[in-house]
Amino acid sequence: MTDTLRSCIISESGYTLISLDASQIELRVLAILSQDPQLLEDLKAEDLHLATAIRMYGWTDDEEEMKKRRYRAKQGNFADIYGIEDEGLAELLECSLDEVLMFREDRRRIYPRVYEWMEEVKAKAREDGFVVNIFGRIRPLPELYAGSFRTREAAEKKVVNTLCQGTAVDIVKIAGLHIRNIIDTRVRFVLQVHDEWLLECPDELLEQTISLCQEELPQAFPDYPFSIATGKCYGELKEVKNESNLV
Repeated sequence: MTDTLRSCIISESGYTLISLDASQIELRVLAILSQDPQLLEDLKAEDLHLATAIRMYGWTDDEEEMKKRRYRAKQGNFADIYGIEDEGLAELLECSLDEVLMFREDRRRIYPRVYEWMEEVKAKAREDGFVVNIFGRIRPLPELYAGSFRTREAAEKKVVNTLCQGTAVDIVKIAGLHIRNIIDTRVRFVLQVHDEWLLECPDELLEQTISLCQEELPQAFPDYPFSIATGKCYGELKEVKNESNLV
């Protein structure tokens, strides 16, 4: 469905679409906030989910098996941020609850500081009644004091989610403002889709705009790389490689 919808978005004649996508930004925020040394190290890899899979399961030359391992690792990475419960994770991984518990124990073994940090920020939120992201944005969480355990548990999930997703979306919005200030005003902002900005650029400004994004974004946001892709159809964009390795 997503690809079908994207294929409906076509640039105007004489224009080209530019996508600026903050690669795995929520996990980068989690790594930086928690300062988990293993997760910070894995962020240096080109594919974080593959790096996690190798830590959890090891490497095999069987391509299909590595795809399965990467998929499982990816679900685990995002389950930490989104607070997915055991039953939901079991459905995603197509396994039993006992296997999910073992899966989570493996994750705690390879990324111990992540889980220590999550407990620390939940405890702080219980004391304060709110959580604050790195830009000072406050989210009150009165449900932390609810009489229902399930309500309190749901509120605790919002603590980690707010710190990671809330910080990530602020970074993306600030990046959008930064780009707006440095590129030609004839370049249009079309959409923000989660961690991605979609621009519509006059063809004669395309090379200049891409160069500016490649130069400026890594300087302004060194910990949060943005991948760049272009094309006439949103569903068929091609990634632009940066020869200087700045992105």
